[in-house]
Amino acid sequence: MSIKKDKRFEGINKDFQKMKSLLYAQFDTLENVILSGLESVSKQDIDNFSKNEKKLDQMELKMSNNIILTIGLEQPMAGELRQLITYLRMLGDMERIGDQLNNILHFFKKLTPKELPENQKESIHNMYDMSLIMVRKALESFENEDHETAIWTIMNDEVVDDMQQKLISRMLRKSTPPNMAIEDATNILNFGSILNSIERIADKATNIAEASIYYQDGTDLRHSDLSETDES
Repeated sequence: MSIKKDKRFEGINKDFQKMKSLLYAQFDTLENVILSGLESVSKQDIDNFSKNEKKLDQMELKMSNNIILTIGLEQPMAGELRQLITYLRMLGDMERIGDQLNNILHFFKKLTPKELPENQKESIHNMYDMSLIMVRKALESFENEDHETAIWTIMNDEVVDDMQQKLISRMLRKSTPPNMAIEDATNILNFGSILNSIERIADKATNIAEASIYYQDGTDLRHSDLSETDES
């Protein structure tokens, strides 16, 4: 790389690390909300959560512009170009993960009371924790060029889907008496929305893992069956 190109790549990577740290901070705050309820989390933490959401949006725009400029001005080699394209693919999914985390907080604000019921909390937290693990694994697979970790992430998307379906079925089975109060029905709808957002986070982690594989060996797994790809 030329010195100028090298500095551009270094700047993009530093911004990527900042964006990743912001995303993990959002996960940490929301985990406290899931475990202890919205009203147990400080106003400062909620304010920081809102600020971080805006920062994630700004970081995505900044990085996307820098990547496009680098492609246009620095004439990257094939491997460098693949890395830049991978960054672009991951950035969009990271920003959308931030959106889903924000959605979950929004649905908590609609709950009465603003916390998960004790009989559902552990299961929902387990699903949330699994989605976080998938995000971490997907990003690590890119940074460490770890093909197996990326595949693990993609394969576990079905695990989160299954957890979501079982939780929704259990909620409906246990919480739908004929004389249900409007408040209880509203809570069930919001619980379902929370689960949907967690499931979408896992979907975005899968997308990041697919981008990681593209960076490592040029294989594009989008809209493909992983088992069929392995056989080829």
